[in-house]
Amino acid sequence: MRLKSPTFHLRCRPVPSGPVKSALADSSPPARLLATRPCCGPGPDRRPVLGEAPRFHAQAKGKNVRLDGHSRRATRRNSFCNGVTFTQRPIRLYEQVRLRLVAVRPGWSGALRFGFTVHDPSLMSAHDIPRYACPDLVTRPGYWAKALPESLALRDTVLAYWADRHGRVFYSVNDGEPVLFHCGVAVGGPLWALIDVYGITDEVQLLGTLQSSPATTSPSGSLSGSQEDSDSDMAFSVNQSSSASESSLVTAPSSPLSPPVSPAFSPPEPAGSKNSECTVCFDGDVDTVIYTCGHMCLCHTCGLRLKRQARACCPICRRPIKDVIKIYRP
Repeated sequence: MRLKSPTFHLRCRPVPSGPVKSALADSSPPARLLATRPCCGPGPDRRPVLGEAPRFHAQAKGKNVRLDGHSRRATRRNSFCNGVTFTQRPIRLYEQVRLRLVAVRPGWSGALRFGFTVHDPSLMSAHDIPRYACPDLVTRPGYWAKALPESLALRDTVLAYWADRHGRVFYSVNDGEPVLFHCGVAVGGPLWALIDVYGITDEVQLLGTLQSSPATTSPSGSLSGSQEDSDSDMAFSVNQSSSASESSLVTAPSSPLSPPVSPAFSPPEPAGSKNSECTVCFDGDVDTVIYTCGHMCLCHTCGLRLKRQARACCPICRRPIKDVIKIYRP
């Protein structure tokens, strides 16, 4: 007996007259979700993500620096130097670099040095990082750093510093009034923070950054308070805030500053006074007069280094250095 195969009838639905939509197209994700994502973080040609908290650079550091697992704490082991560090990303204008002094050890001379550089730490080799930020780095083009006064280098002190669009650097301690630190920083390109864990400062911690308002970046007494600050305001702020014991600027500022009223030679400081310490290295005794301004604020070694620099100027009045003269005390 032969069985009949069942017959199946297929009914076709009429195709609508209009553009046909593909079901596959409907189920595909939006194009923006298909964009390629980097797997290893930003490359050399990518800008850092806004809001990313800065960390210490893992490779560009002095030989005595040890970092924690998050690269937020830098501890100096052994000696008092070889503690130079940098941030892993550039710092934006008016962005505050905030540091906590975690450990301070009395017995050494000098304290934390800090500032900025235009040089990318990722391109530095071990030979590029010297023992000291001052004077080794600041006598090179593109580095600006100075020392925090020892009286402010206390345990758990929170230091914040930032640069404005005029190339001025301000700092504040424990959210106090901003103080003009130095000026003449090149702000036409990226700036990385430079931090030297030096002297009595044994350990520092990078905190989250804050964005400063341009209206609040002028020290007390300055007439400037907006982004349209004039050069005369800058000169006024420098005269109010700078001193021989705190200044160590070694390159000429980008904007002209008012020269001192009297270029008379400064008398030698009494032995043992605070101003008898070189304002660049904070180590040698002051024994050199700068010609032509007459300021006496350097040791002879730093004076000779400054004299060899292009556009070198006095750390106090910023006038050009024509010569340095060693003096001899009786």
